[in-house]
Amino acid sequence: MAKFFRIVPIFVLIALLTSVNIGQTHAQGSTVACQAGAKPLTFWHGLTGPDGAYLVDMINKYNTENKDGACVNLTVYNWDVFFDKWLSGVAAGTPPDVVVYHINELPQYASLGAVVPIDDLAKTVGVDVSKYPQTQQTFSKYDGKLYGLPLDVHPIGMYINVDLVKAAGLDPTKPPTDQKTFLDWAQKLTKPDGSQYGVCFAAVNVQSFRVWYGWIFQNGGKFISDDNTKIVVDSPENAETLQFAVDLINKYKVAPQGEQDPDTDFKNGLCAMHFQGPWWINGYASTKGLNFATAPQPVMFKNPGVWASDHFFGISKQDNKANQLAAMKFVKWMEDNANLWGLSGMVPVDEAVRTGTAYTSSAIYKYQKAFVDQLPYTHLTPVIKQSTEIFAENNQTPLVVNLQAALLGQKDVKTALKDMQEGIQAVIDKK
Repeated sequence: MAKFFRIVPIFVLIALLTSVNIGQTHAQGSTVACQAGAKPLTFWHGLTGPDGAYLVDMINKYNTENKDGACVNLTVYNWDVFFDKWLSGVAAGTPPDVVVYHINELPQYASLGAVVPIDDLAKTVGVDVSKYPQTQQTFSKYDGKLYGLPLDVHPIGMYINVDLVKAAGLDPTKPPTDQKTFLDWAQKLTKPDGSQYGVCFAAVNVQSFRVWYGWIFQNGGKFISDDNTKIVVDSPENAETLQFAVDLINKYKVAPQGEQDPDTDFKNGLCAMHFQGPWWINGYASTKGLNFATAPQPVMFKNPGVWASDHFFGISKQDNKANQLAAMKFVKWMEDNANLWGLSGMVPVDEAVRTGTAYTSSAIYKYQKAFVDQLPYTHLTPVIKQSTEIFAENNQTPLVVNLQAALLGQKDVKTALKDMQEGIQAVIDKK
């Protein structure tokens, strides 16, 4: 275990040496491991968490091994910056050749003309789309055409601090599976002096939405109508789930008030339980002194249900068809080597990779299994044209503003849901 996790800083070092431009403050450097005379390809994404370093490692492996004469140069932006930069690049005729974004954002960027259909490109390079689950096959298309390929699926699971759990007299091998047990754990793990809380639950960004979104489906609710035209979040079922989230902070007091950075709080031992995705597995595993385990999210309401998303490859619109073909060959290589991406913590979308020995025998699979076990009851963020206007990471959207207001006690749940529904519907209806 310790030997495996000592490799993490090497990936960080590679990230510093490779052609990686983080945001707008770092100058682009020279790519390592490129073949002499190789043709450059540009690749942009917004994976700024611990998982992003593993893409750098894969790119360097591709640059070393590929027989296509290509060399991939990587630029990384925060997601909210990424999309503006991408659209500007397309408009200026200087787009990135290939991008990774999220499958729920496909309709928005296909309708804006940022990405192109890849049916012919996929056929040319020999991609077998049928190997992907039906959900991913369905949402990889827009207006009947294939617009990209999914790389992974990443549901929200539960992390627990093993040492804090043991100190509270609880058994970390038997994590809570329902609301009653979860609350019992959270209360026993909370100290009256405010030095430790049972659970992290961010109040000021979109992170807690992902947890609440799963609870909506657990309680038989919906966020949007089946035809994706009407927001239906203001319902008794959803009010019950949001009230529970509010009560964790304000009634039971098992989560910090106004929490902003739950990832750091979990690393520092301020919270004993934390709802987060598999992209943080390596980040927590490399944290000195943090002894943690993972588990599926408890069923807080009637049925299992968790939020999930997919990282998704797209090929940008441009006149250079040779670049598009080269980018598609790179995407196929990444898909064919998805077991390497599994080392980032992510769950491969291809079942053959996900169940293969290379994936299941890795040193971090014991943490990944909880996320894999949740796949049968995942629910994607709505796949709609207005995706980033509603579900942006850190922007003050009607969703974030009203969820935040409820969690901070600035609005009661009924008012927050009413205002949330009206605000998001206005975005949906905007021409």
